[in-house]
Amino acid sequence: MSPEQLEGNEADARSDIFALGAVLYEMATGKRAFSGKTQATLVAAILASEPQPISVVQPMSPPALDRVVKVCLAKDPDERFQNVHDLKLQLKWIAEGGSQAGVPAPVAARRKLSQNAAWSVAAMLAIALAAVSFLHFREKPLAPAAPVRFQIPAPENTALGPIFNLSPDGRKLAFYSSGRLWVHFLESGESRDLTDAEGSPFWSPDSRFIGYPFDNKLKKIEATGGPAQTVADLPGYWGAGAWSQEGVIVLGSSKGLYRVPASGGVLDQITTVDPVSLERSHYCPSFLPDGRHFVYIRATTTGEKSAIYLGSVDAKPQQQSSKPLIASNWGPVYAPSSDPGTGYLLFMREGTLMAQPFDNHRLELKGQATPLAEQVGDNGGGTGGYGGFSASTNDVLVYWRGGGDRQLTWYDRQGKVLGTVGEPGDYRDLALSPDGTRVAFRKRSGQVSNIWLLDLSRDTSTRFTFGSTTDSNPIWSPDGKRILFRSGNDLYQKPASGVKDAELLLTLSAAPHSDGISRDGKFLMYDVRDPKTNFDLWLLPLQGDRKPIPFLVTEFIEAAARFSPDGRWVAYLSDESGHLEIYVRSFALNSAGTAVEPGGKWQISNGYGIDPRWRGDGRELYYNAQSGQMMAVAIATTPEFRPGKPQPLGFSTERGSSSGTFWENTPDGQRFLVAASKNNRPEPYTVILNWQAGLKK
Repeated sequence: MSPEQLEGNEADARSDIFALGAVLYEMATGKRAFSGKTQATLVAAILASEPQPISVVQPMSPPALDRVVKVCLAKDPDERFQNVHDLKLQLKWIAEGGSQAGVPAPVAARRKLSQNAAWSVAAMLAIALAAVSFLHFREKPLAPAAPVRFQIPAPENTALGPIFNLSPDGRKLAFYSSGRLWVHFLESGESRDLTDAEGSPFWSPDSRFIGYPFDNKLKKIEATGGPAQTVADLPGYWGAGAWSQEGVIVLGSSKGLYRVPASGGVLDQITTVDPVSLERSHYCPSFLPDGRHFVYIRATTTGEKSAIYLGSVDAKPQQQSSKPLIASNWGPVYAPSSDPGTGYLLFMREGTLMAQPFDNHRLELKGQATPLAEQVGDNGGGTGGYGGFSASTNDVLVYWRGGGDRQLTWYDRQGKVLGTVGEPGDYRDLALSPDGTRVAFRKRSGQVSNIWLLDLSRDTSTRFTFGSTTDSNPIWSPDGKRILFRSGNDLYQKPASGVKDAELLLTLSAAPHSDGISRDGKFLMYDVRDPKTNFDLWLLPLQGDRKPIPFLVTEFIEAAARFSPDGRWVAYLSDESGHLEIYVRSFALNSAGTAVEPGGKWQISNGYGIDPRWRGDGRELYYNAQSGQMMAVAIATTPEFRPGKPQPLGFSTERGSSSGTFWENTPDGQRFLVAASKNNRPEPYTVILNWQAGLKK
């Protein structure tokens, strides 16, 4: 296939000439003009590399043939022969001159010693002339190229996920993995680690720069590397963005969408989250061709009313459209088509990637939605988040089949598989009961999730909650008699036996995450996002007036907290260093039990850490490091608190936090229950060239 076909551009007779040039090259040399071990590297070779000259591989060939084939294989169609008649004349001239065509006289004299080679070239050219004659008679534009698929594997020691973005020119893929921003070059097959990052990357219209949030700032960096530049300050938590041809960046957040000049400036709010409609964030904007309008998602706390809307950079919050385009829990992408009046809105519907025509003049959907790919992954948020797909402006599509069924698997510390339990399924937020006989987990069905219980002795699962909103983060009480969990913006507790209905503990304006219960059963630790102070840690007394008590409220993220078995310490994650790390703080209340006394703080991880867990005796901490690598840290508490050096265990897990927790340890720290990917390999990204041709069949 010619470069223009691979890039999804219009093909014509010059594309046939490129193909003939490749055939001529192989006939003359016995080697292919372009080769690769995979489809990706083959595509990269066609787009970027040049074959060795024929005269180098086959010295007895006419130099004039070298020139003709080189012109046929030009990357730019304008640099090739513009019609097959001109090519026919060139080949006829070479055929008439035999192997001496275009060769200086002394060299030609020497070449008479190899008449066999000359006859071989003549025979080859005769065949080529016949092919050219055939092409000449049918010379007309070709039909659109068929879709071509290949995969991008995960770089070593990384795990791919749904947070990625394809460059507008379709040549580069920026993706987020384990706290780092990466870029993959589709032409060369190279993946390059660029910098620390904290969220979804997005591209400048010329595919040169990547924008991303980090350290409470909006930054941009060249795709080839180099120092990052700060565009704007970002107080609080920020999501995906989009960069228009007009030089305007629109960025999502828990408060709404904001715009800022790509050259730098101050944020200007253009949409506002509506708490009455249970909206929790606006994010994932994607610009339309006019550079002023965009599509984006308004995510709700329950997920039931999440939908895609039309927005404008010129409108104030109260002027934005209040009519949804289509219901969806996952961020949309607009993709242009060859028809300037119509493009496609790409969106997710229960794990299926859909494409529906979009009228660029009337700014509305038309026609019917068509499925593109099934079992497309997402960030597992249940109530909405990032869908695992992206598209370029030139008919290239990338999607990720992550988040599929997992198998609950027992590992020892060295990584040896000890056995499996349960059927393959969607296991998240694993929580072992104190006696080790049951595991609570979150399981998604359609747009919502519920809590399930798996009896490890009988290997059977039963549903524990039955709500129509997303239930998550199950936590066992120390005596194993209750399970506390989150449902929407509420915290509940319910008897583990299931004999009674759930009891409401707390209602908040934002969705909390239940983290852990103190050993005496008196306090629940939870984290919740605040518009001003990001994620904070709070204590909920489970007795008395149940008035929440602040534990850690700062400008940084503090989340995923766990009490130590003796109740004296709290392990949690924080980004105060600029990236996520595990810390431990001492825990003590004042004499009235209404406030936390200040105490010491120690950093446990080194470089990155999430999802801390204690061993049953409190003498070891476990956490997820980069790429899901499981780590263990020895803990001494007498005569003072003293953490050891992090040591890797023999296995890795899928990184959790916002997408759920995929592992749990037994109290003795000798076994680990992991929701492992069934193929035990990171899911690759799938690339489809000319994907719109598949819609027209």
